[in-house]
Order: sequence, then structure tokens, then C-alpha cells
Amino acid sequence: MMRSWCCIIAIFLSSSLSSGDAFILNTSCVNQSPSRCYATSLPDINYGLSDQEFHTWLQNQVQDAPGRNTYASTYEDSLTAIVNWRKRYRGNPQVWKRIFKKDRVVKELIESAPVIEFVKRAMDNQDDDEKFTIIDLCSGKGYLSMFLSEILPKEKVDKFILVDKAWAIANKKTTTELKPHHMNWDHIYGTTVNTDGEESSYFTTWPIPLYTSKQDLKDSCNQRQMTKHFFNKIDGPVIILAVHLCGTLSLKAIDMFNNNQVKLFALKPCCLPQMVYANRGDVFRIGQHEFDAKDVCSNGQYNKGNWLGPPRWHLQPRFDYWADNLFKGIDVGGSSSLEQDGSEDSGYRVSVSSHDGIKAKDDIVIQVDGGFQNTYIFAEREPVTPAIWKSSNIT
Repeated sequence: MMRSWCCIIAIFLSSSLSSGDAFILNTSCVNQSPSRCYATSLPDINYGLSDQEFHTWLQNQVQDAPGRNTYASTYEDSLTAIVNWRKRYRGNPQVWKRIFKKDRVVKELIESAPVIEFVKRAMDNQDDDEKFTIIDLCSGKGYLSMFLSEILPKEKVDKFILVDKAWAIANKKTTTELKPHHMNWDHIYGTTVNTDGEESSYFTTWPIPLYTSKQDLKDSCNQRQMTKHFFNKIDGPVIILAVHLCGTLSLKAIDMFNNNQVKLFALKPCCLPQMVYANRGDVFRIGQHEFDAKDVCSNGQYNKGNWLGPPRWHLQPRFDYWADNLFKGIDVGGSSSLEQDGSEDSGYRVSVSSHDGIKAKDDIVIQVDGGFQNTYIFAEREPVTPAIWKSSNIT
């Protein structure tokens, strides 16, 4: 009888959902009373909720996130953006379930919040009529650009270019067939049907357009192609965003800033370079700076979310040295200063300014419980926007 009650409840709930939503029955409740079955299922899911209820549910998911209080307005803007994603994909549960995996989206938001804040502040203090182009390096599915497309004023941003080697090559003239190794882009180029039965592309529904570009940053040919087809042809200022770049990809991002006309730059480095570079005696060179690979390389990598290598805490001094050298390689020279910020989610800032522009390396605590990859690096070429560079870090 108990099992029958649970089945009846599941049928009732699933029939009451809005188009595109789904209800997943918690199978662990089949031997419980109907009230306990309902209570244990609903708090852990977001299906069947109104948009306002979904927003409240999201707030609960991030209430204890690192940086939640420091970046309060950015978090609220980002949660509203996620609600807008949900509206966009209503009626297409396949796309929505692929895009919205709660733990993944929350992680992306936590890591992206300081960068979103940096870009928001830049847009709020730009008076020029020229529109920005924002290049999102190693974008993955594009969560950072998806947040910003919903948040930034569209009169100030022309487009986002999502750069990742896992994309297929986009072709305007023909439908590109995705191969198994390609990243699915239906959330950008897929089609939807409106209330009048007319088919349209999700591409046109983003407030600021998202374009994909298949590029391998480690391929020097690809870098030259990006200079030729992106930086030499884009009208207006360019912003490069590079969040969660692993290993030597951080070097490539800095090279791209140094070697092209880029107005603003934000980098969050991730994993250390692999030992192969140290074993062959490489010297890393970025800008006017160089350093030995053996001083920053390490064994270890993530495999399906599991760390395989030496204890992570053991790597913190090496990571800090890696971040210091990345910062020195950004071609904005001059005098430096060290600033301490006593806020809960902030540590210190090292900033360097000159007639060329300004750069800053911030310690922003977004990894806790043994995590240490809390370095963010920001830069701007002249003319500098003073409101972006407050006395404390990007808070």
C-alpha cells in the first residue's frame, strides 16, 4: 500500500509540472509514508517550482558559498541570470538538464564572481560609445559568458566569443554535424518553437550574442589565426577573460594579452604545469619575464573529480610561486605596492602601475577546506579606469 501511495504522488506531481519540467522520484522513499516521501524528494530538486520558487531555492543553495557576502549584488544578478536560462529552455528539458547541474553551476558561479564583478565595474564606468568584445578563453560550455550576457548592458557589449578546442567548427552556410568528441552547443545554436509554432534559434534569444570558436591555445598556428581574424579585425576595445586555466594555458592567455591590443584582462590560474616541462629543462618566457619550469611544475592531476598526486596542501608554495611569475609576465611595468584587506573573503593585493596601465594580483578566498587556488590576476591598459581599481581588491 505504501508503494502505491508513492506512485500516486509521483504521478500527481509530474502531471502538475509546467512544460519542460520533470520530476525525479526519490526511489529511496518507496517504503516510507507518502508524507515522508514528498518531504525527502522536494528539497533536493528544482523541478516543478515556479520561477520565483526556483530563485528562492537557488538562494538557499549558495547562502554559505565563499564570497557570497562580498559579492552580494553579483550573486543576485547571477541567480537572476540562471532563472532566465531556465525560462529560455522551458519546453526543452534535454538542454536544461544538460546545462543545469546544480553543483557544477554553483562551482562556476563561485569561481567566476570576482571576474563578473570586475567586468561589471568596468562597464559601469565606460563612457565611450564603442562596444566591447569579450573573449572567453577555455570557455567550456560558456557559463561565464552566459552569466555576463544576462547581466551586462547590451548597449556596451557587442558580443562574446567562446574559445575552446572542444567546439566544432561553426559554419554559417551549412549545419555542422557534431562528432562524439565535440562539446554540445545546443544551448547556443539549438532551436526552439515559440507559442505561434514558429521555429527559431536560441542564438537570437541571448541579450548579448554568444559565438563559439574552435581554437587550441597551445597551437601557435591557432594563436596567429586569432590575431589575424579576431584582434586585427575587431572594432572597439577587447576584454580577455580566462577563468580556471590549467597548466601552461595561463601562459598562453598572458601572451595573448601582451601581444595584442587588449584593454582589460582577467585570469584565474588553476593547476600547475606537468613535470614534462621540468624534465626537459624548459624555461618559461612571458613578456619580459622568464623562470625555470622546474620551480613550478608538479606531478598530479584530476581524474573524474579525484585528485591523483601528492597532497594538495603540499603544492601551495609552488602554486603561489607560479602565480607570482604569471603576474610578473604581464607587460605592464612600473612601481608596485602591497595592500592588505581584512575582509572575510579577501587576503592581499599586489598592484603595479605605470604609464602603460595597471595590473593587480588578488588573493580572494573562494577555495576552502584545503583548497588554495585563490589567486586572481587583473590588468588594464591605459587609459586606466580609476573606479575599477579601488584601494582593496575586486570587492
